[in-house]
Amino acid sequence: MVAPKRKAISKKLRFEVFKRDSFTCQYCGRKAPDVVLEVDHIKPVAEGGKNTLLNLVTSCIECNRGKGKHLLTENQVLEKERKQLEVMQERREQLKMMMEWKEELVQLEDEQVNYIESIIFTPDYELNDFGRRKVKMHIRKFGFDTVVESAEIARLQYSDNEERFKKLGGIAYNKTYRDKV
Repeated sequence: MVAPKRKAISKKLRFEVFKRDSFTCQYCGRKAPDVVLEVDHIKPVAEGGKNTLLNLVTSCIECNRGKGKHLLTENQVLEKERKQLEVMQERREQLKMMMEWKEELVQLEDEQVNYIESIIFTPDYELNDFGRRKVKMHIRKFGFDTVVESAEIARLQYSDNEERFKKLGGIAYNKTYRDKV
């Protein structure tokens, strides 16, 4: 039987295996930088093993070379796969939490823009998408409190809604930089 051609393990996949295994040899427990780490196939390539996250494990060079093409025991393989699945599930949950957090931030930005819109403009005036993006940019650049104060100043100093909108960024700039001088 001809052994299958070995594909190189990408740097990204190698790094993911090292991170998952905490840069620790899964056979002897030694850690980088005390030892040189490699990625080992649980099911050897010679026996059809693939370069997949579930078939790869962190190994120090001594353990990997000493193991050769011998398989781990079935219990060891199952335990490694269980740990890998737990890590992947934790990552999935963290990604979900990050996405929910991002959505909350977007909602907060929208609420902040609505509040500033209610301060600066007459009830018959509504910002278009460009205007909303511009106000969000001012909030990110100058801070919410400064933009609120600037909106109140613009409302008091200018009677026209368009003029208030045009002056908002300049007032916020002056409050931020000139007030500090």
